[in-house]
Amino acid sequence: MNLHFKYTYLVELAPVCKDDLVILPKFLAKDLGGIGPMVLVYKISKYIHILDIITMQTYEIEAGTYWKNSFRALLTKDRLTEFIVLGVEQLDTNMNNSRAAIKQRFKQARIEVQRLEDFGETD
Repeated sequence: MNLHFKYTYLVELAPVCKDDLVILPKFLAKDLGGIGPMVLVYKISKYIHILDIITMQTYEIEAGTYWKNSFRALLTKDRLTEFIVLGVEQLDTNMNNSRAAIKQRFKQARIEVQRLEDFGETD
């Protein structure tokens, strides 16, 4: 007696990826402590890990919270432009107590850049 089973899995993935720039819904930004609405997605795992680009604070958004207040990417990785770094000056900022901040994964800096396609041209 041969039994054959077929299984079907339904998986819904969030339409945001690592390095996407997103605008959070007002309610979600307020729920996360009043952060700015423009954030950067720096990691996708069990949570959506976001970085407030002004304060450098990191937050984790759980799946249930995301699906209640879903958001899409404003800019994705394929819209990036390549730059050459000409100078870096680190800024002193207050970091929060998130895991990423404790590991000193993110720091604010003032960076002088030039587009790669314009590099070498004299102005």
